[in-house]
Amino acid sequence: MRRVVVLGAGLTGLSAAYHLRQGGVDAEILEKGGRAGGACRTVERDGFSFDLTGHLLHLARAESRKLLGSLGVTRALRTHRRRAGVALAGTVTPYPIQINTYRLPREVRRDCLLGFVEARMKPEDPAGERATFAEWVLSRFGEGLARHFFFPYNRKLYCTDPGELTTEWVGRYVPRPSLADVIEGSLGLYRKPVGYNATFLYPRQGGIQLLADTLAARLPDLRLATGVRAVHLGERELVLDTGERMGWDTLVATVPLSRLSAMTVDLPAELCSAAAGLRAVGVVNLNLGVRGPAPRREHWLYVPEERFPFYRVGIPSNHGEVAPAGCHTLSVEVSVPTGVTPPADLAQRCFTGLSELGLLRDRSDVEVVEQVTLDPAYVIFDSARPGRVAALRDHYRAAGVMLSGRWAEWKYSTMEDALWDGAAVAKRMAP
Repeated sequence: MRRVVVLGAGLTGLSAAYHLRQGGVDAEILEKGGRAGGACRTVERDGFSFDLTGHLLHLARAESRKLLGSLGVTRALRTHRRRAGVALAGTVTPYPIQINTYRLPREVRRDCLLGFVEARMKPEDPAGERATFAEWVLSRFGEGLARHFFFPYNRKLYCTDPGELTTEWVGRYVPRPSLADVIEGSLGLYRKPVGYNATFLYPRQGGIQLLADTLAARLPDLRLATGVRAVHLGERELVLDTGERMGWDTLVATVPLSRLSAMTVDLPAELCSAAAGLRAVGVVNLNLGVRGPAPRREHWLYVPEERFPFYRVGIPSNHGEVAPAGCHTLSVEVSVPTGVTPPADLAQRCFTGLSELGLLRDRSDVEVVEQVTLDPAYVIFDSARPGRVAALRDHYRAAGVMLSGRWAEWKYSTMEDALWDGAAVAKRMAP
């Protein structure tokens, strides 16, 4: 009987083990943290529930609803129609900005409209998908939208110049409207839902931890607080932080590819170099429990302007019961280069920015502050990423290691994708 070990009890690892078990294969899961969920976790403090950054369940597959039903969580979730905005030029206009410029100052709206029309009048870019993200934005949306939103926002998110990014990740994540859509949106006439996240599911009470805990409860071979110190591919052996040695026939790795590579003691030198070149950013998540009603009705706001340290602010209490009566929560997200310690004054700068945006009336209203750093948090899609990831993936696959999920595959994906990445591994391993 083969021994299957899963590294990481995030959604992908939990889903892989769950679907393997459904197929009659038992898998041991090793999780270094004290609770399942990985980045998809909730911290409870003084009656407040704080997710580690915004985690909303966007469903595009019919089988996802079937899975939620089989897990018995359907009734615990509520469907919401997205209310998101872009805080820009002293106002808030609905997201996506390219179809909702009508609330922006006239000069900004003119820049966005004129740039979009001029971009449409130019011949199609022959570089196509080989263009950089900056080139892609200019050719699809024009100079105005690029200057006011796409460039500053993505520079803040990725701590990288948009000219260094590829377009591999844009796909379904960046809505591409028609000229008619943009004109209607400039007049406030566009009313159709748009984008992969136009609707989402979220627990009625508490945070997103519900999904991880539900899966974990069905997996008897989950070992929490069990870190891995070293991976030996040749011997197919793991060395745990305790010194325990564990053999495996198939290893399902859902941990970040950069970490897996660092733990692999017999990784060839050229692949160590490839792994060292993988780029990402971390995210400092400043969670606030605040007295009083929520300052706005949006679920979250994108904040592109450089004078604000954060790129996004969520108001989770607008879509879930995550705060005591008479209170609300704010989730503030700031990108930092991976491995870099956040500035000591970051929280104070965030408070100042929140006050300027009208999201925090008085600092004394803040009852709870929970600051967490997720590192890595977002992959940087540069031109070297595909070759480096492919080389590492092929080497691990030949050694009996299956890479699965957002971080092991070094990509961008949603919670729904995480569930089906795990299911895909189980399907490939089916007898």
